[in-house]
Formats: sequence, C-alpha cells, structure tokens
Amino acid sequence: MKKTLLFISILLMAWSAVAQESQVQDPQKKSRQKLYIQIGLGGGISTASSFDMLYKYSGDMANSTVSVVPVGLGNGFNGSLAVGYWFCKYAAVELAVSEFLGLPTQGDSVIHLIGASKATAKVRGSMLSVIPAIVISAGLEKINPYARFGLQIGVLPYMISKYTQDNSSTNPPMSKEIYNDYYGGVALGYTAAGGVSFNFTKLLSFFVEIQFVHSTWSPNHSQIVKYTVNGEDRLSELTTWQKQADFVWEKNVNGTIDVNQPRQELRSTYPFSTVSLNLGLKFRL
Repeated sequence: MKKTLLFISILLMAWSAVAQESQVQDPQKKSRQKLYIQIGLGGGISTASSFDMLYKYSGDMANSTVSVVPVGLGNGFNGSLAVGYWFCKYAAVELAVSEFLGLPTQGDSVIHLIGASKATAKVRGSMLSVIPAIVISAGLEKINPYARFGLQIGVLPYMISKYTQDNSSTNPPMSKEIYNDYYGGVALGYTAAGGVSFNFTKLLSFFVEIQFVHSTWSPNHSQIVKYTVNGEDRLSELTTWQKQADFVWEKNVNGTIDVNQPRQELRSTYPFSTVSLNLGLKFRL
C-alpha cells in the first residue's frame, strides 16, 4: 500500500508539471494540442503467483506426495479503449478502460487423499479497470518511441473456481461439480509500458508495446453458483452458510453457526500482475 501511495504521489506531481508546461505554451499553437482515441488488444503471462489455492497429487497409497501449484491470475488477454490529450509534442495525459480475461490454471485437490478417484480444480480471474496515465513521447514524425506510466484501479475484479470430482469406487459411481465466484473489493496497482508508434498519416497510427502491470486484490465475498451431483442440480439443498462467505480481517472462532447467514473467512490477497505484448490503432482527432 505504501508503494502504491508513493506511486500515486509521483504520478500527480508529474501530471501537474506537464499541465504547468502546457500553460506557458503559445496559445496560438493549436496544432500541438490534440485529442486521440486508442484501441488495443494484447496477451500476457503472470509475473506473480499465489501458493495456497491449488495442489498437485501424485503417487499411490503406499507412496504419495502433494505439492503446490502456483496460481497467477495474470495469464490471459486484454482489450482497452483510451482517450488522450497531447499537452505538447512530448507529453500527454490518458484515461483508459481495460478489460482483462484470464485463462484457467488447473491443479488437483487434497480430496485425493481421502479416497476420491479423480478430483481437479481450475481457477481463473478477470477484471475491468480504469487507468489514468501519463505518456512521454520522443516527438518523432514517422517512428515514435514512447513510455506510459499509470495507476490501475480494478473496479470490477472477480475470480471463478471450478471443482470437479469423479469417484467410480462408490455404488453407484458419483460425480460432483462446483462453481464458486469470488467478488467485491477494488484492486489497486500500477502500470508501465514502453512501445513504438508507427504513424501512417497525420490522423492514424499503429502501435506495439510491452506493458507491465502490478496489481493485487482481496475479495469481499464468495458464493457457490453451481452445485451438481451426478448431473443433478443440488444448489437449493445448500444452506446460506454453505454457499456464501464474507471475507473479514478478524472472526470469532467460538461463535455459534447460523445456517441462514454467510460464514466468515479470513481475507486472502491474490495477484493480478502480468507482462503483456499489446498492439492497436490510434486515431487523432
């Protein structure tokens, strides 16, 4: 949190400096003050992982092991729409809306250790973000290098876990499927990108960039949204306490259970950090 607050302070000071520089420009030089719209797509890999979500089971009853499967929510694809304003030839401010769609990470469950013939779990995350940023450009006409620094505000982060279990040793055989949604809260972090813009015309350019995002998120709630046994919907048979959870900083371990209320679980933090390759088009207005 301290690093995020420091980055916000630096961002605001830099933004203020750029604004002051623009005020001393000759007001007649309108050609230097340009709006633009930018659309981009990209894909990336995670640069940070959680180690307490998934496991990998191997061996047999005589010699078995369980190991950690790192889960990084930053594996996936992103799309963005941004509006920017060039204060001068070398600096602009930008506001982007970005949607990240994560790819699932698969592991086993420790349910293996109590007799299930096969049990797997998948986890993936997605997030809608708002990103205010500053862009610094070399100011070249045809091939123009640039850098961008911004604050990422994840306004709609969520995570989905899918658990499946198949046990052929029971009579009759049993299969189970559970979907659990994690939601609520705001993800905070920062972004940094470096790229090159290829100017086709005065109004259209193509860009390619490498972007780094560091962001963390702690959900407020979780809820089971699908629960089937042998293909039959059993969600209505679960109590509110079984289906829903509220994540808290502190909980009472000696209290009584109210099955009509969500259970309380201690908070966890999950990383949405990624490094991605992005490309897109920029339209000057």
